[in-house]
Amino acid sequence: MPTKTQTYAQTGAAYNALTAEQAEFYQRALLERLIDQTVFMKYGKKTNIPKRAGATTSFRRMELPALSTTAIVEGTTPDAIDLSITKIAATVKQYGAWTKLSDFLDLTGLDPVLTETAQMFGDHAALSMDVIVRDLLAAGTNVRYANSKTARNQVAAGDKITAADIIKIRTTLVKNNVKQIKLPSGGKGYLAFTHPEVIANIMQMQEWKDQNTYVDTKNREQGIAGQMYGIYFMEATTAPVYAGTGAGTPPIDVYATIVIGEDAYGIPDIQGSSKPEIIVKNSAGDHSDTSNPMNLYSTVAWKSAFTAIRLNENCIVRYESAIN
Repeated sequence: MPTKTQTYAQTGAAYNALTAEQAEFYQRALLERLIDQTVFMKYGKKTNIPKRAGATTSFRRMELPALSTTAIVEGTTPDAIDLSITKIAATVKQYGAWTKLSDFLDLTGLDPVLTETAQMFGDHAALSMDVIVRDLLAAGTNVRYANSKTARNQVAAGDKITAADIIKIRTTLVKNNVKQIKLPSGGKGYLAFTHPEVIANIMQMQEWKDQNTYVDTKNREQGIAGQMYGIYFMEATTAPVYAGTGAGTPPIDVYATIVIGEDAYGIPDIQGSSKPEIIVKNSAGDHSDTSNPMNLYSTVAWKSAFTAIRLNENCIVRYESAIN
């Protein structure tokens, strides 16, 4: 237990390991949690699997046939063309976490611990799911490296993001006929999930300054820091950082910026199950629970059933760079 001069933040004590809080004077305020920003869940193509229809769904993409550039011979029906349909299957999985809270803590504690834990688990669920989607996107096969490097372990100090590389990313997407996505402002563009350290590098470019004299306030409210050449940079504290994987001694950290267009990835769920369910079971609530015969603890949990899947590799570009 903490001493009179310690706080729980200082000792790192776990609530589920305590039987009661020490009665001491402290500020009765729940401090705002400094949590990462969730962004990856917002921009996936949402699809619904009906309840009791299995856990697997599929996306179908009809490929564009070769263009018809030969004139039809008068009075002659041309040969039919074959259609090509690409099927992409995805299977929903369950995720979640839970913890125990002692009844004595709830009886003698100074705060409504059950309520606060449930609120914290809401943040925990959102971030856990966001990282699952991020890791799926980051595993894409379409990748570029700063300063014309050809592998992550070649990215060295000084290989920062450049305006020239941003143009190359845009060119890649345009050449692949990737459609732009709808932005919070109602406009359209390509979207780049970008770490704040990389954003700091971009903001020092004269090209950035020239193109961001006026920033759409609706985009800014949604975390978009600005745009260059039609690519809008969404500031994402959860953007991938590959620690110690670059060049140098010791190896530097490499930062990934993930640029997407429309229909880049999908997020299927079963009847809205991707929305996390917060489950609170009070120790005094269920007397039929034989696993807790003395009602010595309550439980708080969250669970969600969803998955994420890359739908079109051409619609996703991962760009890796250094930050200094």
